[in-house]
Amino acid sequence: MHNNAESRKVQKTGTSTITVSLPKSWIDANNIKAGDRVNMVVADDGTLCIDAGERKKAMPAKSIIEVDEGEAEHLGRKLIGAYLAGFNIIEVRSKERIGLEMKHVIKAFSRLVIGPEVIEETSNSITLHDLSDPVELPQKKCVRRMHLLVGAMYRDAITSYLSEDPALAEDVIDRDQDIDRLYWMTLKQFNLIQKDRKLAEIVGTNIYDSMSLMLVARAIERIGDHAEKIAKHLVERQAQKISQKEADLILKFSEESVNILMLAMESFFSRDVNKANEVIDSADLLSEKIKKSAYSLQNNFNAEIMSILDSIGRVAMYSADIAELAINDAMRSAGETATN
Repeated sequence: MHNNAESRKVQKTGTSTITVSLPKSWIDANNIKAGDRVNMVVADDGTLCIDAGERKKAMPAKSIIEVDEGEAEHLGRKLIGAYLAGFNIIEVRSKERIGLEMKHVIKAFSRLVIGPEVIEETSNSITLHDLSDPVELPQKKCVRRMHLLVGAMYRDAITSYLSEDPALAEDVIDRDQDIDRLYWMTLKQFNLIQKDRKLAEIVGTNIYDSMSLMLVARAIERIGDHAEKIAKHLVERQAQKISQKEADLILKFSEESVNILMLAMESFFSRDVNKANEVIDSADLLSEKIKKSAYSLQNNFNAEIMSILDSIGRVAMYSADIAELAINDAMRSAGETATN
């Protein structure tokens, strides 16, 4: 039971009407008067939700972060936490002048996530305002964008590595930030929906689908990290050129893994159990093939090749995780339909 929960006795009025009084604090906060209408919705878990209808425009939620010099790394973590908690206004305060290192952290944070912009700055405080709107960029749209971005990013990472194109590799590395921005936005919206179920209704989702979308976004973000890792191998390369056999293996396995990823996303959005099972079986098979190939290459051990093959295998296994979510969602939907 929530800390602010109240227990009220149900009373019978007249011959058949059952009533329960509403908390005065809630009535006052929503300007409810005798004769006004409220909306009532029965949630999936049986909870009765009472909504005041046309709500007052809420004041922006504000977070104040106190910092001291030398806490730049800690500041970055606190900013992410405040953003994910859904604060519209984030104010960073310091007793002393905010130094350049702190300012760089704040500006890097505003580039890392979607929404927050610096709107006010003094010698010892910087205020950010989150201008993003969950309705304009809901979770499902974020995940679809992540899916399209990471597919192209992964293909380009492999292409840049095999064709030894450092410019394309650098571009892949830069694009990982776009994936991260959408991931943080998806995670923030998940947290907002946990606090305000009305938001879920507005954006056309529910708490279960919201969690699945958040978990899929996490898997895609990790796939993006592996694409970035492959591209960095070329940018930072000091090893000798790879053999044609190694190049052929990388190309073959990467094409299989990206196809598995695309099929996984199709199964997730369509809740196709057959496709999802095909993804999981294909991912397991590819993982075994990669292990056997890596074993056969051990006599000519190359840490860079082993790392890339590992990343390709992980892309397939993260795709399998997405497929498992597709099956879970499909089975839950089937259960809900059967009980309705």
